[in-house]
Amino acid sequence: MNIVKLERMIAVYEAGSFRKAARRFGMSQPALTWSIRQLEESLGLSLFVRGPSGIRPTEACETLIVRARLIVSEHARLLAEVERKNRQQVIVIGVHPVLLNSQFAHTIAAFREREPAVTLRVVEAYSADLIARLQRGELDLAFSAAPPEDEDADEIAFEPLLRQYYSIFARPDHAIFEQIESGGPITEHAWAQADAPNVGARQVTASSGDRSNTNMVLELLARFGMTENMVAIRSASMHLIRRMVMDGGLLGMVPESQFATELQGGTVRQVPGSNIEGPPLGLLWIDGCYETLAVRRLKSLLRTMQVPDHPKALPTPKIAA
Repeated sequence: MNIVKLERMIAVYEAGSFRKAARRFGMSQPALTWSIRQLEESLGLSLFVRGPSGIRPTEACETLIVRARLIVSEHARLLAEVERKNRQQVIVIGVHPVLLNSQFAHTIAAFREREPAVTLRVVEAYSADLIARLQRGELDLAFSAAPPEDEDADEIAFEPLLRQYYSIFARPDHAIFEQIESGGPITEHAWAQADAPNVGARQVTASSGDRSNTNMVLELLARFGMTENMVAIRSASMHLIRRMVMDGGLLGMVPESQFATELQGGTVRQVPGSNIEGPPLGLLWIDGCYETLAVRRLKSLLRTMQVPDHPKALPTPKIAA
């Protein structure tokens, strides 16, 4: 027994005719008759008495019709409730700041066109915070770096999608370029850097959980005049760090994709020899957790994002000790 067969039984009962009820469903009379016969067999009783003057419901049918109408009505209300919730569906996605770029915006706009009834909440945070929120059930999906191997996050699935390359950037008139070209010592300079919850006082890259890689980055930055006291700005906003480099005259190590336009326009320069490859970025979710169709479509669109080709690294300058 299913809802469709109950709906057909009700239609025959109300129409008093197989022919009229079949017209209501847009099906042939023999098909409707066969459907009712299947229902009778599954119930083990007769629902309609057929005679020369038409059909009439049996006593069993009169008893069942009341319950059938309640079941069909409740089923319709349930479908309406599900549809209403789907229209008001909210997806919460956590995104690493380096991924909040024009490509991400275009991807979200494309998702909006496909799913106009879905509200998308974007939470900006660094990887450690996003992973913790995912584990607490506060996010449906995260787009960031994978959990460190030594972290207890076995339930989190990670699908790597792209690599991110970092460099130190500054305005073309920054003193560091003259110091590099002269081959003299690099003096201390003011810096703007990422502020993530999982980084220590001396760790300046927010995207890596590898301690050996952290030491390598610290050594690299130290060569270009970064000391703990010279980190003037720490912010979780990649937009603010970009503005502090372009408008505030500070140095900053950020993903190269963040300054693609400014590099072409000459308003920002890449410090030679400061290139480094970051860890892979991708999609994270709780493995085995139920996903709505909208979430699956969002993941599919995010998979189309690609990081720009890694530009040719500037040669490492000779820096005086």
